[in-house]
Amino acid sequence: MILGLILAGGRSSRMGEDKAMLRMDGETLLERTSRILREAGAQRVAISGTRAGGIADLWPDTGPVGGIASAMRELPDGEWLVVPVDMPRLGPAVFAPLLADRRAAATHWQRHPLPMRLTMDATARAALEELLGRPGPACSVAALHARLGAVALPLDGMDTRLLVNCNTPDEWREANA
Repeated sequence: MILGLILAGGRSSRMGEDKAMLRMDGETLLERTSRILREAGAQRVAISGTRAGGIADLWPDTGPVGGIASAMRELPDGEWLVVPVDMPRLGPAVFAPLLADRRAAATHWQRHPLPMRLTMDATARAALEELLGRPGPACSVAALHARLGAVALPLDGMDTRLLVNCNTPDEWREANA
């Protein structure tokens, strides 16, 4: 089973409003990201973050690693597609190469830590637990990649606009232009 995990637990402080609730083509980014994960093959989609139906962050202020670690406490082992909620141009085709490459416990696009395919198992759980004890930047998705020996897929032919995060109103306007 492929599980989609949407990271939607941030404060959206630079955006000034909840990024998950921003609307694009009649859908919120949360609804859109969930739909795209299902189109990419996720049989189940979970949401990391304090909201209705979400998995509350057990480690506040630890960023994506805290959200993933909180989710690992409630969700089963298996293949996970982990994506932030604030990627408005993301499409299902972005995930196919990530799912196809299983050389390592995690796969992501070069210079883009997320989205990623993550094999959640005892090794990944131990790596996440270890990272939670580290301060600041040492507790990052890049550090998780390093710990798991993640494969960074080359961007050859990939439209990198599909991998853009929107953290500010200006970035949001640009992504929707």
